[in-house]
Amino acid sequence: MLKSVKVNLVLLLTVVCASISGVNAQIQAPAQNVATDVSEQELSNFADAYQAIQVENQKIQEKMEAMIEESGLNVEKFQKIQNSKMNPDAEVEATEEELTAHQTVMTKIQAMQPELQSQMETVIKNKGLSLERYQEVASAIQADASLQQKLQAIIMKQQTGGSEG
Repeated sequence: MLKSVKVNLVLLLTVVCASISGVNAQIQAPAQNVATDVSEQELSNFADAYQAIQVENQKIQEKMEAMIEESGLNVEKFQKIQNSKMNPDAEVEATEEELTAHQTVMTKIQAMQPELQSQMETVIKNKGLSLERYQEVASAIQADASLQQKLQAIIMKQQTGGSEG
């Protein structure tokens, strides 16, 4: 149960982060007419940046969970309210206090967006890529199955303690 709630929160975080930075949104953009050559070093840098962003996302998720709990809501109730806001056909039983707490947390999350975007851009730059190049590599990876396989192999190797030059 807790795991599914965390997954839902991750989905919410993904939506928030995608709207924040455009980095993840760019990855989801159609990658037609992408003629980008990606070197092994760039792919390795991208893998490093991608994994560092995942770590940052985990920290953000924990911060968001703390904000939700400090508001008096539990994560599951917050998610149900959020789902009802995103889907006009969905109904949720919530008190006025819970709805107000939800709105307060969402306002805080939205206020965090510029800082989060800046953090993600810094992470990418610290891994040797410009934001623009990160987005180009992401588009190329989405369009090219062999690049996807290479990226997966790099990430797997890094996660299992292998080192690459």
